[in-house]
Amino acid sequence: MLNEMRFGRLSQESIARFKSLSRPINDNDGLGATELFPRREDVERSNNGRMSHLQTEQKEFEASDGGMMADKNQREKMLANFMAPKKIVLRVGAQVMLIKNMDEMLVNGSMGKILRFVDPALYGTDYDDVDGSGNAGKPKSERKKTTTTKDMFMPVVEFSVPNRGRREALIMTETWKVELPSGEVQVSRTQVMCLFF
Repeated sequence: MLNEMRFGRLSQESIARFKSLSRPINDNDGLGATELFPRREDVERSNNGRMSHLQTEQKEFEASDGGMMADKNQREKMLANFMAPKKIVLRVGAQVMLIKNMDEMLVNGSMGKILRFVDPALYGTDYDDVDGSGNAGKPKSERKKTTTTKDMFMPVVEFSVPNRGRREALIMTETWKVELPSGEVQVSRTQVMCLFF
């Protein structure tokens, strides 16, 4: 069957066999089915379609690029091959995928949904809410002023983990780099370590 598919010549028997595998997708974990595409442009088109359906808080994350490579064209080619994009736009409720291991449980490819954006310094405190002020659900007259800036806010993601578990994690930035044997960094990119998916 797979060889028939590789060559684009499926027999009626193989087509019937593949169709017999059709069934409703059980997504009781709250995550949608993962779509696979051969090109990054196709992934971005699908992601933009999904993102347009979300009317929630949005944050943009612009990567910081570095390195010693002088040839700008070669540098851009190398950076284009990094998993982390130059710019990523994320929204509360968006399904995301880790693109680097965080620990033994949350690894490259782990899927989750963005719950909120927080100032990392306030994560896990009484002020860990959407605007970082501890004001969630309070009337304006009772709200405290905050000195945090929106630029510092990072996504908090709830991941599905084995045995139908859930785990919340603050997603920070990570650096991807290409080094020479001498240790000199040719190119690097620092970006939030999840992709909208």
